[in-house]
Amino acid sequence: MALNTKSLIEESKKAMEQSDNDSNMNKILMILEKIDVRQQKLEDKLSKIDEMSHSLSQMCNKITEIETSISDLVKRNSLIEKSVEDIGGLLDTVVERCTSNKKEIENMKRRNTEIERQIENDNLKENFKQIEHSLLDLRCRSMKNNLIFSGLGFQQNENCEEKLRRFMHNELGIEFHVELGNVHRFGKPGLNGAKPIVARFLYRKELEAVLRNTNKLKGKSFGVNEQFPEEIETRRKKLYPVLKKARHEGKQVKLVRDKLFINGKQYQSTEEEQNIASEYRETLLKNNQKQSGASPPVPPRPFKRTRTQSSDTNYEENEYV
Repeated sequence: MALNTKSLIEESKKAMEQSDNDSNMNKILMILEKIDVRQQKLEDKLSKIDEMSHSLSQMCNKITEIETSISDLVKRNSLIEKSVEDIGGLLDTVVERCTSNKKEIENMKRRNTEIERQIENDNLKENFKQIEHSLLDLRCRSMKNNLIFSGLGFQQNENCEEKLRRFMHNELGIEFHVELGNVHRFGKPGLNGAKPIVARFLYRKELEAVLRNTNKLKGKSFGVNEQFPEEIETRRKKLYPVLKKARHEGKQVKLVRDKLFINGKQYQSTEEEQNIASEYRETLLKNNQKQSGASPPVPPRPFKRTRTQSSDTNYEENEYV
């Protein structure tokens, strides 16, 4: 376009040099009109170029804004990624804690189950102890009117009841007729090689009268005791030395089943007191053996037949000895 405009200007210069007529002026005017038209077109295109430049400038601004936004988005994305990583770490921590809590809950459930079983076992043990105590109490009550007589010699085909009556009459001074139930030998042989005799008294008063007269057996190789279950008797044996020692010291003593009361207070044994009581018991046994000339326990001797009379007034002196 610029080349065409230049050629028009050159053409108008030549026309002016060649002639100065009106026709040449017309030609010049025509050329100028063409130049003007072309100039107008150029201005139009320049205005469009300006618009395009403005648009490009706006586009550049928008691109800059977009780049800024993209940069912000990248930063935000980085922050989001970091937050996601932090959340992931928190989730891992939460998962670990949940797993740990789950294990602890399982352990607590297991412990609770064990505790419940232990409680059930304790309840069962407590119930069992109560049952044992009740049974022991019933056994004690069933033996309440029983007395055990030890030291009475054994003869074959003997009548334990008659022998016992003669013993109570001769050794204890019992003049009245004692009402007895079952009378028989039982248990292990005693010091004289014979099993003791157990007798059931029908009346408690008669039993107490026999016990009141047992002091007449002092220094003799006889024994009269109330019957108790083995468990009670084992506990009583541990209390006998304490009872004798307290009685020797002039204290008031009372033995009720397996409970010893000294001066109205229940005796609670300690290891030191048990040792002292054992030593005291051994001393008493030695003294009793020296006084009575008793020998240590021996096995039962072979039975030797002896002829005895059945009459109550004619019996051998050593029949129950």
